This record gives sequence, C-alpha cells and structure tokens, in this order.
Amino acid sequence: MNYFTRQFIFGKVKRARNSLLCGLFLFLLLSCGSKTGYYHRFVESRNLSTPSFSVAGVSSGNFTFSFVGDIHLGGSDTTRLRSVLQSARDNNDAFVIFLGDMVDKGNRTDFETFKSQVSDFGFDGKAIYVIGNHDVFEDGWDAYKQVFGPSHYDLTLGNCRFMILDSADGMVGSEQSEWLEEKLKQGKAEHTFLLSHYMPLVPGQRTYLRLSDENEAVRLMKTMSRFGVDAWLGGHYHSYAQEKIQGVTYLVAGGGGGRRMQPLKDLFYVRATVNGPELTFKVNTF
Repeated sequence: MNYFTRQFIFGKVKRARNSLLCGLFLFLLLSCGSKTGYYHRFVESRNLSTPSFSVAGVSSGNFTFSFVGDIHLGGSDTTRLRSVLQSARDNNDAFVIFLGDMVDKGNRTDFETFKSQVSDFGFDGKAIYVIGNHDVFEDGWDAYKQVFGPSHYDLTLGNCRFMILDSADGMVGSEQSEWLEEKLKQGKAEHTFLLSHYMPLVPGQRTYLRLSDENEAVRLMKTMSRFGVDAWLGGHYHSYAQEKIQGVTYLVAGGGGGRRMQPLKDLFYVRATVNGPELTFKVNTF
C-alpha cells in the first residue's frame, strides 16, 4: 500500500483532526500579529524582480551547497548564522539556502543584519531565501520584500532548478499551486528542488508543524511525484527528518535555532553534494 493510498483510506479521520488544527493554527497566526496573507504576498511578488545571482563553479554539474532553516536571528547575536556561513565558506559551497524564519520577529533591522552577515562571508548573490512564518510577523513582509525580494520565484543554478514557495501561513493556496505546476510543465533540470518553510509532512513525527491542509499537502506531493521532482526541502520543525516517498525525498532541516525537537536536538545544517546525476545529503552539527 503506497503513501497516497494510505492517505485516502484514513482521509476522513485526518480531515476532522485537521479542521481542529487549522483553527488552532489560525488562532496562533492572528495572535502573532502577521499583517499580510499568502494571497496578498503572492500578488505583490509577481511585480517584484527575481533576485540576481552570481554563482561560479556550477556549470560543471559538480558542486556542493548548504541549507538550513530556522536561524531565528533576533538582535545582535549572529553566532549560529556565522557558524553556518563559516562552514559553507570553508567547504567552498557554491551557494547557501535559508529555509525560512531567518529572523524571529519580522524586524527590518534583523533582516538587514542577516543579509549583512551573508555578504561579509562572501555569499552576496549566492544565497536563496525562503520566507517563513516568523519572517512575516507584524510588518515583516514589508521589510522582507525590500531586503530579500519576492516570496515565490524559481531559478536554475547549474544542473539544478529551485522552486521557491511561500508557505508562511501554513498553506500554499490555489494560485501559487497553479503557478508551481505551470512552471514545472516548462521543463525539468537534471535535479529539481522545491523549497518552502512548512513541509507537507515531517517524516517519522506526529506533529501539527507542517502544512495545515492535509488535502493540499497530498495534492502537492502527487504533483511532485508526477513531475519527477528530486527533493522537497524545508524547515519549521526544529529538527532533522528525511524520507523518500513516491520518488521524492522529503527533508526537514530546521537546525538553525529555536526550541530543539526530536529526533536530533543538536544545531545543524545539511550539505548537498551534486555530482552530475548523483545527489547526496549529509547532516553537519555545530
């Protein structure tokens, strides 16, 4: 019995459970004071320029990159961020990916501090940013779009294509789902990745810290399998989890900070190695 069949069989129970969880999620979202919604950000992002990238050494199809979620930078303590960037520089990573919750409270000064540190370590134009729920607290979106740009876009670096989604409200939404599918129809790189903060599931963990709508999550997972996406990378859950389902690797890398969770409570980031058609991941604690 495959994953999607199991989801159909247990769908009614899960939908009832998820109705309660959606209510809880919306309560928490409103209590955190986010002043924007995913549709508002989607519309505004269509008129924002895709960030410019200047990444060397990827045309050969043999390179490494690091990724991590949930740095939760707040104030002047940049220790965790610097640890990740230092390792990325020492290991000659071609670029780095931050999987949401770069900052803790959507503060513009914190966004600027974050980007300044990235530049100081030589990754200006070599960093992919994914919006998270903490990034949109209060007026976070206004600051985010000015410092980092749009909340959704796609780009190709070497033989890898990256589709960046806005899941900061715990959902993707029909408009963004349609955008994603249209982009996937345009063609596939040797390796295709989907990047978001919330994941459709956290492998091996029973948790509400994932996309709030089970039906949406399953639809997206089916789309990923249908188009041969290699991996869906995300954070939000402050630990490490990985599982391959219907040909797609789902990898949660919420290792940058915040309250630690099972099964890996150490701070960590993940390094991906691209060697032509081969793709491997390695967890690195710090």
